[in-house]
Amino acid sequence: MIWVVSALVVIAIGVVSRAALRQQVSLDALPNAVGSTPATGLPEHPQPSDLDTIRFATALRGYDPLAVDRHLDAVRDAWAAGEDRPGTPALEVVLRGYRMDQVDEVLSAVATQDAAAPAANQAPAVSSGALVAADPTGPTNPTDPADPADPADSGALPGARPERPAYRPPAPWRRLDLLVVIGYGLVAFWLLSRLFGDLRGGYLSQGVQDQQAFEWYFGAAAHALATASNPLISDLQNFPAGVNLLANASVLGLSVPLAPLTLLAGPHLTFALVEWLGFAATASCWYALFVRRLHVHRAAAVVGGALVGFSPAMVSHGNGHPNFLAQFLVPVIIDRLLDLQRPGRSRRATMRAGIVLGLLVTWQLWMGEEVLLLAAVGIAIVGIVGTFHGRLDVVRMLPGVLVGVATTVVLFGFPLWWQFAGPQSYTSMWNPIANNDLAALWGRATRTWGSDPWVSAGLSMNRTEENAFFGIPLWLFAIGATAVLWRSVVVRAAALLVLVTSWLSLGSEITLDHQSVPLPPLWPLVSRLPLFDSLLATRFTLIAVPGFAVLLVVALDRALTPRRAYAVAGRSLHPQLHLVVTVTAVAVALAPVVPTRLWVDQRPPVPVFFTSGSWEKYVDDGSVFAVPPPDIIDMRAVDWQATAGWRFPLVEGYFLGPDGSGSGTGMRGAPRRGFSQWLAEIVQHEVARQATSEQVSHFRDDLAVWQVDVVVLPPRDDRAILQPSVASVLGEPTAVDDVLLWDVRGLR
Repeated sequence: MIWVVSALVVIAIGVVSRAALRQQVSLDALPNAVGSTPATGLPEHPQPSDLDTIRFATALRGYDPLAVDRHLDAVRDAWAAGEDRPGTPALEVVLRGYRMDQVDEVLSAVATQDAAAPAANQAPAVSSGALVAADPTGPTNPTDPADPADPADSGALPGARPERPAYRPPAPWRRLDLLVVIGYGLVAFWLLSRLFGDLRGGYLSQGVQDQQAFEWYFGAAAHALATASNPLISDLQNFPAGVNLLANASVLGLSVPLAPLTLLAGPHLTFALVEWLGFAATASCWYALFVRRLHVHRAAAVVGGALVGFSPAMVSHGNGHPNFLAQFLVPVIIDRLLDLQRPGRSRRATMRAGIVLGLLVTWQLWMGEEVLLLAAVGIAIVGIVGTFHGRLDVVRMLPGVLVGVATTVVLFGFPLWWQFAGPQSYTSMWNPIANNDLAALWGRATRTWGSDPWVSAGLSMNRTEENAFFGIPLWLFAIGATAVLWRSVVVRAAALLVLVTSWLSLGSEITLDHQSVPLPPLWPLVSRLPLFDSLLATRFTLIAVPGFAVLLVVALDRALTPRRAYAVAGRSLHPQLHLVVTVTAVAVALAPVVPTRLWVDQRPPVPVFFTSGSWEKYVDDGSVFAVPPPDIIDMRAVDWQATAGWRFPLVEGYFLGPDGSGSGTGMRGAPRRGFSQWLAEIVQHEVARQATSEQVSHFRDDLAVWQVDVVVLPPRDDRAILQPSVASVLGEPTAVDDVLLWDVRGLR
């Protein structure tokens, strides 16, 4: 082969030489090159806003686009605010970066403005040679896009940590941001419009009885404040033992502040308001974080906030889990953590910042501990990436973090003890296998446009646990954005966050359409760690949602800001075309996750016996026994209780508590006694039973233990089965209003 190549070279040389001798080709020097590099667009007398419209061409070797963008943004903000402008950092030389001559020209032009500012704080006019100090070898011709110098010769290799300040002041708030918040609120109201349209008669049926459970939590908190009783435990369910509210998702951080509303308007309105607030406030706070800390175009931040606030996972939990909707403090906590890097803080200011952080964390603990734990996992993953790349000053943050931890321990130490060692507490809880199937990662959720709910149901635990369902287009967009924007540390962190948390969510055995696949799981590595043993693996994809949002936000921001478009598309793609391509890709990526309104069905009406107040004649200081007692399937009795102003307790119920074995193991609901178990079996099998004499004795003893005053059988489809069964234990009932009842105060 080498001989063939050599022969071809010799022939080519001969042909060219012969043509030159015959003057068929010219050997004169080539004419001077005609410059075709596009201008930056910076006017002769620039203003701060002009820094958003300049464009840089790219070269094979040039300044790191992200570092230049960050510096120009900081200069623009300081310039517009009349503050001292930051000095020029040592810019890293990378492959396919901004042309260094253009960057130097812009920085020099900006530095000559406002000469009255102190020279020490102005961006100095510098030459290419000065800015390439981070590259000791220097390119042969730094402005030549065809310079073939080997990047390995550079003192700052692509991917190395550049010298840049760890802290950047947040972007200011604008009036336009208020319109964004209002827009999120309108979207949230639309999602819940069916529920707001029938607050007392409707409920979110795809959450089974979860809405009724949370309405009871709101009522229990309001009753505790109204009666000046202990808000950490309530005997309104599971009488007389009660329910440890801290061992349940009682969202006391919201139910206590909203107690006056609950007392005045009822728990139905409180529940709907908390759901609305969860959607709208979570989207708004993530939007604010993207604007303040990523310094991105506000249109890009709007999309990111909407994805987090109205993702399939959020809409799924909107069917009855307001504790998982109330994620609005997470971005606020992240913002306060980043603010701890602010240089020049006094010791007192650091203490104040740490105390504020501790107060926020404590409030989140009162609203939902699991959300905080999941957020901590996400913050840890992103923090490791940021620290490795020099974007987080952990040493500067540490004092404030320690103060925050101390504040949280002081404020939440006793409640934490109460949760795990107080009355009706438990230390472990059995959970069903709840991992994401691989198909769920790219599937379609139930409450999204054009989805097949039966397919979604086959891939999830239930309608409130569709924690993934991102759709194939969003995954493709995320992969593409990561590949194109890999230089960005923020993108690397977001991509790793999506990858790790999605992998964890697959559980101990990875499956595809319920068939095991030979892939190594991550979940066994953490599942036995403290606190993790009570988590559902499927919920880890809740952490991936902000990761996807960051990838969308950064990609859109690069397209919406013209000078950044060159950093992604280069000179081969016009900025306007880049914008069209990016916006189209974002629209396609988000189309499969556009939500639909939550479904509402009618709840059983409250019997006239309770709405008219007739119950007061039959209840002294004991409890009401509903036939059958409330449980995870049927919680209609808590509506009776709310209608009566929570003035009587109920037997058993739907909550989390000890299983009665004394081992510290928890269960859902109360341990069944003989009478309640017997009634549950009658309802299940739909066959009436006659109690034996021995059963009658035991069942009456159960009623005495529960301190029951009255047994109530409401209008039900299976009343004809339940009435003779209960009559075999207590005799014939008395009809009062629309219920059948047995006055059993004499059994106590």
